[in-house]
Amino acid sequence: MTKYPFENLFLICTGSRCNDPKQGDDRGDVIRDELKNHNKRMGRKRTVRICSVSCLDLCEFAPAMLIHPSGEIHTELTRAKARAAYDAAMGDRT
Repeated sequence: MTKYPFENLFLICTGSRCNDPKQGDDRGDVIRDELKNHNKRMGRKRTVRICSVSCLDLCEFAPAMLIHPSGEIHTELTRAKARAAYDAAMGDRT
């Protein structure tokens, strides 16, 4: 058995409700892309993974993100809320 190489996973829903164009720039795919870029800038690409998932079954609270291994769920995301959750989970000071 091989150990999974990532310490933290940020799973961002990009399902139809979380990625609804009505969300504007605060929809799932934009949030995912911004966090991926931030993660890379922070030099964490080898230990922290930012992924999209098709559904977290939290549609009525869209957009949503799950942080693993903590199990934290963040709903009604904006780009700013997602970045703050990432920074808090990673112990970053803003």
